[in-house]
Amino acid sequence: MAKTIDTLINDMNNVILGLGGWDSAITGYLAKSIAEVAENRFSKPQEPRGYLSLSALGDPCERSLWYKVNMSEKGEPLSPETLGTFFYGDLLEAFIIAVVKASGHSVEGEQDRLDVHGVKGHRDVIIDGMTVDVKSASSFGFEKFAKGTLRENDPFGYISQLSSYVYAGKDDPKVTDKKRGAFLAVKKDRFKLALDMYDFSEELDGKEQEIERKKSLVAGNIPEERLAPVPQSKTSPNMKLDTKCGYCQFRKVCWPDVRTFIYSSGPLFLVDVQKEPNVPELIE
Repeated sequence: MAKTIDTLINDMNNVILGLGGWDSAITGYLAKSIAEVAENRFSKPQEPRGYLSLSALGDPCERSLWYKVNMSEKGEPLSPETLGTFFYGDLLEAFIIAVVKASGHSVEGEQDRLDVHGVKGHRDVIIDGMTVDVKSASSFGFEKFAKGTLRENDPFGYISQLSSYVYAGKDDPKVTDKKRGAFLAVKKDRFKLALDMYDFSEELDGKEQEIERKKSLVAGNIPEERLAPVPQSKTSPNMKLDTKCGYCQFRKVCWPDVRTFIYSSGPLFLVDVQKEPNVPELIE
């Protein structure tokens, strides 16, 4: 009898325990997948996309989206640290899909090319007839998948991204669940899995309008509004960039007067300094 996605996490954990499913074919699949992602990442310099993609539709900052399409060359080059971190995510994704295969669940549509009203992208995989996006996450990010709270706190637009992939599968016979999609999340620092499923009925009804609006946005003038800065802390008078802005390649283009201070937890980007931090400042 075919397995259903409801038992996926338990079945994957059984594979990890060595209770069956992993064989030489799965080993070969994983080795090939890792070789392919390494080739894609490191055989040549990574170039900015410069076009609107399904994965970028949900970007909560419209200026960032506009920059990606219209001024991609102005983005800060990705550092070896960032590119290596992306590769860690690639490795985990390849490993997770290999474990799904070993667990006996149906795996189809890996990295299928999608086109939704002229906007292109690639979905990760279809598992047991459901569109699934594999995410590697920090401890903090993983909790949102584990608790199913991503709708309330989605700084990188994952809900829009996955709902776009589900929408793209409306006429795909491999996709049997036309309304739902799932994030298969793996915790990066200490192995743990979560399957976070969503009914996207509401998003699907408005998907064409969402896509057409974003296409018009990037074809027009640069949006004026920026993501608002937030307090550095409850007690500090300083204002820092929103978390999303801190990861943005166009941070310096959008905020030319931003100051970078190096804390033990990482860089902090301040746009209004009322009290000088007692840590080194990065001068560029």
